[in-house]
Amino acid sequence: MQRYVYTARNYLWAIVAVVAVLAVSGSAAAYTEYSGTFESSATIWVQRNSQELLQVHAVMTDVPSVPNFLTPGSEYAEAFGQLVQTQAFLIEVVDRTSLKADLATARDPLTYVDDIRKRFKVQALGTNLVRVSFRAPAPTIAFEMVAAAVAVRDERAASASIASASVTSTLYSKEFELAQQKSARAQQDLDEFNSLHAAPLNAADSYRQQQLRTSSDLAQARVDDLRAAIDRAAIVATLLQLGQSTDVQVIDAPQVQQQPSGGLRQAVLVFGVMMVGAVTLVALLIIVGTLLTASVASEADLERLGAPIVAASIPQVRARRRGRGKRDLRGALAALTFDSEPPKAMKGAA
Repeated sequence: MQRYVYTARNYLWAIVAVVAVLAVSGSAAAYTEYSGTFESSATIWVQRNSQELLQVHAVMTDVPSVPNFLTPGSEYAEAFGQLVQTQAFLIEVVDRTSLKADLATARDPLTYVDDIRKRFKVQALGTNLVRVSFRAPAPTIAFEMVAAAVAVRDERAASASIASASVTSTLYSKEFELAQQKSARAQQDLDEFNSLHAAPLNAADSYRQQQLRTSSDLAQARVDDLRAAIDRAAIVATLLQLGQSTDVQVIDAPQVQQQPSGGLRQAVLVFGVMMVGAVTLVALLIIVGTLLTASVASEADLERLGAPIVAASIPQVRARRRGRGKRDLRGALAALTFDSEPPKAMKGAA
């Protein structure tokens, strides 16, 4: 350990210079990151949640007896966060902002989209409250990205609701066509029977006529039921589309922030990385400097040589006094070794 301390003393100015350079550069990089980051956010109020997602999440919980139900805010945040993970959603959002040209001219669009994804943050603030934020080097870009993301999400939710209602309407329409065909066929069979069998009818013909009339009535009732179901599906789709705006409301719309914000964490991270690099570089410098020095660099190395060799070559090692100029350890050892006057201990032995 003493050898490393000796090397650190010898390279003190180099260590100070390295730490100073990295500290200054790290501070400059952190200030640039902080001053060049602008964050815009939107606060959204979610009124209701999906029963489907509640049931699925309850089944997937680790403790089946204690279901972990999602709140409206956490459900919205989870769904929004999953959309942010998709490239199609981010590309659609970017296409509505001033970054559309940058995405079109990017060498690697996937990397560009990944960088956009890292700047988004979706956080559930409470039971019904969600915040969506975006960090950008310009305040207008941050505002455009948040506004476009919220708009695209709302449009996708409305489209999904309309598509679900359309699927139901399509199913009812197909069943309605089949029911109309069955009703027309049943009425045709009844008309043909009536044309071939004049009154009065015997018991068998009367029973057959009653069966055909009943089949025709049931087929027509099925047609009427499906027509009413189609009308109800259309009304439900309209109500869902109208109710979507009341279930999700933007309480605080995104604003263009003129002051830097949202970059403090990244700035601290940049400065911390630079300081870790400085400590690592200083440690490497001390280790390499210790390994490259001569074999005898301190009193610890003299002890490693062995007592007989040291006693035969160097009688004593005098400590450096204050006020005297700095002397190299090798020069001090040479002066002690080749001193013309023998030590007192050797004179007494003689």
